[in-house]
Amino acid sequence: MDLTKEVQYIKGVGPSRARMLRSLGVNTVLDLLYLLPRRYLDLTPQNFEQGLAGEEVGAFPCVVLEKGQDVVTRSGMKIVKIPITDGKRKGFAVFFNQPYMKDAFKPGDRLVLVGKMKKNFGAYEIANPDWQRFEDINSSDYVKICPVYPLTKGLTQKILRKIIKNVFQEDLRVEEVLPLSLLEKYKLMPKLEALKNIHFPESWENLRRAQERLAFEELLVFQLAMMVTRRHIMGEKRKNKYEDFDITPFLKNLPFTLTKGQEKVVREIISDLKSERVMNRLIQGDVGSGKTVVAALALYLAAKNGYQGAFMVPTEILAVQHTATLKKYLEPLEVRVEVLKGDMPKAEKRKVTEGLESGEVDIIVGTHAIIQDDIKFKRLGLVITDEQHRFGVKQREALVKKGHSPDVIVMSATPIPRTLALTLYSDLDISIIDTMPAGRQKVDTYVVDDSMRDRVYRFVEAEIKKGHQAYVVCPAVEESELGIASVEEIGAELSKRFPHLTIGILHGKMKAEEKDAVMKDFIARRIDLLVATTVIEVGVDVPSATVMVVENAERFGLAQLHQLRGRVGRSSLKSYCIFITGSKDKIARARLNFMMKSNNGFEIAQKDLEIRGPGEFLGVRQHGLPEFKFVPLIKDIRILETTKSLAAEIIEKDLFSKAEYEGLRKAINERIKII
Repeated sequence: MDLTKEVQYIKGVGPSRARMLRSLGVNTVLDLLYLLPRRYLDLTPQNFEQGLAGEEVGAFPCVVLEKGQDVVTRSGMKIVKIPITDGKRKGFAVFFNQPYMKDAFKPGDRLVLVGKMKKNFGAYEIANPDWQRFEDINSSDYVKICPVYPLTKGLTQKILRKIIKNVFQEDLRVEEVLPLSLLEKYKLMPKLEALKNIHFPESWENLRRAQERLAFEELLVFQLAMMVTRRHIMGEKRKNKYEDFDITPFLKNLPFTLTKGQEKVVREIISDLKSERVMNRLIQGDVGSGKTVVAALALYLAAKNGYQGAFMVPTEILAVQHTATLKKYLEPLEVRVEVLKGDMPKAEKRKVTEGLESGEVDIIVGTHAIIQDDIKFKRLGLVITDEQHRFGVKQREALVKKGHSPDVIVMSATPIPRTLALTLYSDLDISIIDTMPAGRQKVDTYVVDDSMRDRVYRFVEAEIKKGHQAYVVCPAVEESELGIASVEEIGAELSKRFPHLTIGILHGKMKAEEKDAVMKDFIARRIDLLVATTVIEVGVDVPSATVMVVENAERFGLAQLHQLRGRVGRSSLKSYCIFITGSKDKIARARLNFMMKSNNGFEIAQKDLEIRGPGEFLGVRQHGLPEFKFVPLIKDIRILETTKSLAAEIIEKDLFSKAEYEGLRKAINERIKII
């Protein structure tokens, strides 16, 4: 079967189901093979008592004792209870609003029920279970490790599993990217076998090996692409010559002195500008470490030496904030700074674009609006992208192409452990600002359980009465699973509780202009309390915000919680961060307690890596790292180091010239189009 074949023509799909699959991003056979299960159920048969102890979804062989009984509750809900036994204990299979289940089984039927076993008024109960006939337990249809896929309306797990099973019964032409010698050396599964075991694992060990095999390929291709890119960049000779490196006027204009960390990074930038090759540098710094000042100094040097600078940021709010900061630092030194926004009046925009083309505008700040075709520069020499992960590589390239081999600085406030940073940014030189400006107060951090919620919100109200502002962050947008705080739910509850406060709502499902309007109102202090998802995680500076409350804090990674905490404590006002959790899990509590002890983002990121492994760390999109499909499934950090040293060896020994490396060379070319 050709992997590029449209999904519609797979057995069991057809036009209607193809439309459903398309909404999951599945258009071809290959897409279907790469539609990964979200999790796996252990369906090893167990008795009712074992199921109760585990509190997880389990598989329970049982016999139906009597015909189902139906009950209608006061609210009108129809409940069907079917008496069952596992041979020793009696219980009920309970189905809500499925009256037809009353006649689905007869006494003596042998079933396997899949669900969570609970005890209700002394009786074992399993609610709304999946089920199959017991006869199937020995058939090829019964699997002990069951994949659970993302779904869309009209698709069920059963249908999707069947469709994917049908694909694996075909003769699949899966291209093997890795040379046979590497598969043997590192004891890796062939690719087709790995894909089969990702969907239908023969054992837990096979599942682990399949995940490792596919992650190995993904990381190796990524690291080779980065190294080839770096070699290509390193070969670029500097075209922009810098002669004036006097930064005294800039430093005199600052209302503070640079920290040691900032001074070190400035020296590294100047060293790059004096060298023979183009600068490609990542500046990492914790929240509030002062990356913008360093960027301003680099832009000052560019302008002094006759070059223009472009500063690209992810949102218009950040563009406005950065423009105000840069004007303060640079305009007294006769460096003209302008902003380019989507909603600018035409005449104003024309004035700015003409100024860029003529060279009158030295520095431009904006979102991806500055990479549009009609924006032309006279002499673009320095490109800076802030929170660089928010932009695709193509967007950065488009901006670089507007200049004459410009120098590039990318900035990130997401602290990444050194091991990961060297892997993920191996095409860049890395600078770290590791000291904080004087006068920054430590944000007091507390971990509390649900019983303290009232007290927490009374404290929030007291802070707002002082003229301050507050954030409440929730993991979900709308009401979903029981016990998961959602923006809509908490927002409604707080509006009822505090009718005298102005409460704003912010989440990723809102339109860009709606989100901007809410953030502008919060910055302008027209909103007292902002209830949001993690969309407020990066960049926005609201000095009067002094409290950050995070609901269901155990559901966030440590690095992410640290980013959220960084939204407060951005002035001399005493600030607080409160993590609310209902979790009794010891590891979850230990993680959160670590947040109370440390305010160092790099220390926290390292701890996150140790606790959760690189898989989960790399799998969270908010971390702003490249999107990986298989790497998030692994737990072992050694795979990063192995693939990194292997990539270096392949390049050093020029193994690409060997015929067996053709698949690997092709995979990298698809990514970067250089070799």
